[in-house]
Amino acid sequence: MATRHLGWSDALPRQASSANGAHATPSVLAGLRHADVATALDDGLGVFDARGTSLECNAVLRRLLATPDATAQPRLTDVRLLDEAGRDLPLEQSPFGLARETGQPVPGTVVGLGSRHGADTRWVRMAALPQTAPDGSPLVVVICSDVTAERDAVLALVTAERRLRLTAEHAPIGIALVGTDGALLDVNDALCRLLGYSREELTARTFHDITHPDHRAADVAEIESLLAGEAETYRLEKVYLTRDGREVWAQLSVALARDEQGEPQYFISMIEDISAQRAATTALDHRASHDQLTGLPNRTLLLERADAALQRAEWNRGHVALLFCDLDEFKLINDSRGHAAGDAVLVETALRLEQCIRDADTAARLGGDEFVVLCEGLSGRTEVENVAQRLIDTLTEPMSRAGGITMTVSIGVAFAEPGITAAELLRNADAAMYLAKTSGRDRYALFTPHLVEQATERLDLEHQLRDAMRTEALFLDYQPVRRLSDGTVLSYESLVRWQHPTRGLLGPASFLPIAEASDLVLELDRYVLPRACAAAVAWGDRLDAPSVSVNVSARHVGRGRLPGLVARVLRDTGLAPQRLVLELTETALLGMTPTAQAELDTLVHLGVRLAIDDFGAGYSSLKHLVDVPASFVKIDRSFVAAMGESEASTAVVSAVISLCHALGVSVVAEGIEEEPQRGLLSSLGCTYGQGYLLGRPGRIDLTSLSHAG
Repeated sequence: MATRHLGWSDALPRQASSANGAHATPSVLAGLRHADVATALDDGLGVFDARGTSLECNAVLRRLLATPDATAQPRLTDVRLLDEAGRDLPLEQSPFGLARETGQPVPGTVVGLGSRHGADTRWVRMAALPQTAPDGSPLVVVICSDVTAERDAVLALVTAERRLRLTAEHAPIGIALVGTDGALLDVNDALCRLLGYSREELTARTFHDITHPDHRAADVAEIESLLAGEAETYRLEKVYLTRDGREVWAQLSVALARDEQGEPQYFISMIEDISAQRAATTALDHRASHDQLTGLPNRTLLLERADAALQRAEWNRGHVALLFCDLDEFKLINDSRGHAAGDAVLVETALRLEQCIRDADTAARLGGDEFVVLCEGLSGRTEVENVAQRLIDTLTEPMSRAGGITMTVSIGVAFAEPGITAAELLRNADAAMYLAKTSGRDRYALFTPHLVEQATERLDLEHQLRDAMRTEALFLDYQPVRRLSDGTVLSYESLVRWQHPTRGLLGPASFLPIAEASDLVLELDRYVLPRACAAAVAWGDRLDAPSVSVNVSARHVGRGRLPGLVARVLRDTGLAPQRLVLELTETALLGMTPTAQAELDTLVHLGVRLAIDDFGAGYSSLKHLVDVPASFVKIDRSFVAAMGESEASTAVVSAVISLCHALGVSVVAEGIEEEPQRGLLSSLGCTYGQGYLLGRPGRIDLTSLSHAG
């Protein structure tokens, strides 16, 4: 028998009959044709035989099954079925297959309908209803609702949620969801690591539990602002407490999540560890306000604290004082022992200052060898003078960290007067310190108003001295050095003079100390040396022409530049090197450094002769006679003046002369003013002399090269 083509009326359930076989009164829906209903549906509807071949289907199902030929009957076997996870789904396990095998309806199940030709997969919710054809063969009615868009949206949401969860879990900063009651609802691993808690431990706590008590109030105020709708987010830096009690600085950023009705749900908190940044900032702040070598406050911080102390003194009528401390002859330590020893002295000085003062006081380093102590809450001047003396006593003890070096210190003390500024108070203490220096060092001096005038005069004089060198207002006088036996001139010592526009003629004692206090003396050396050499050239070039002696500052020795300066001057002036004598004081030679020794050796190799000036004045060391390649030693005038009254002085002079003769060094006695002095020196074997008896400083008469003064 040929298979009859079945239509919708055969496949779908028929109308119910009455008990007597007559049809019941049809409803409105019953009056509709099944084909019309199938066509009007938005869902796919089809009738399939047991092999999965469609006997009838609407256009929607044909599209879902991707059947291109409108005349062909769709077959489920031509479709690649997928389960909800995207895995291949055998036909017998699909809703169609289950309904066919069990004879029971199968509710809607999500199934993927993929083409075996690579077309896009459509996702449907498939339901299956088993039926029986008039000939008794099994049929299955399949209903498919297209849920592709719905499923894609759900998958996108799931993917986004998963991505968000992974982002939170793997974020380098801590993230927490915090309830409006402060409870920690959820946290990520980064926050657990930061605070040292497990997730379970943290979610059993509130944000108050992990916040430092000093920071809770600020947090609560910001939270109230969020809940009131006054702000959408807030950010602040706060301290969290870890599980082991450590404090961790973090930057907290918080937003409030609300539902569709605008009701607060929970806070989203992001916690970033800024401990390293805070430490770096603190270190930079400390570096900007503290001395790097000693760790003491620097000038900036000192002035800030002094300003604050002065304000407090105005309120409570207290006393404030500054003690300006300057280490005496500190440069000698650097030059003789090296900068490492100098640094050790500065460090130990800082430590001793801190040990000497009260907790409320401040010890600061301004730079170099300058330190300042700020004292407030003093009972009066007597107390601060006691502090000054205690500092002197402490700082003059041998310094163990610096190899036992013993230092002295000069201290200037200034008291705050009403209305004074911190900068003015510091200036006053500096002026008093200068007075202590000029009064003999190793002492303290109190500020008095006239010291400011003196300091101003010194500063003005320094500026005027610079102008004098630019305008050639400085000139040279020359004092002869003669052979004691016959008065023959060996050389002339150049002595700088200043024709001041208002103060008249000034000798070296009026301005050299000011120049020596700074590198201005280097400029002065560079001014004098070429003029003295040019003058010597004018004296003639015969073999017995006198030499010229030029004093060189101790600041010039050890810098590595002196030989180059001398060589340039000799080249530019044409003076023979052997006619130049450079006079160096013992201070310049104290503790010869390798650089200084190399400089002196280079000068001697150039042909220049060296003289040790003021020998015996303060830092006498016989070692200088061995280490320094000197041609002359000039005995200080203080020994010459005392020879007639002191046998000891005479013995010292005699010993120096004998030693120099043994070493092949010529001796010049300075400050000869009386004939008995010359006679005694000659009898002791001294070869040369210098002093008013032998010739006063003055100009040179070029016609006879005799002394004109």
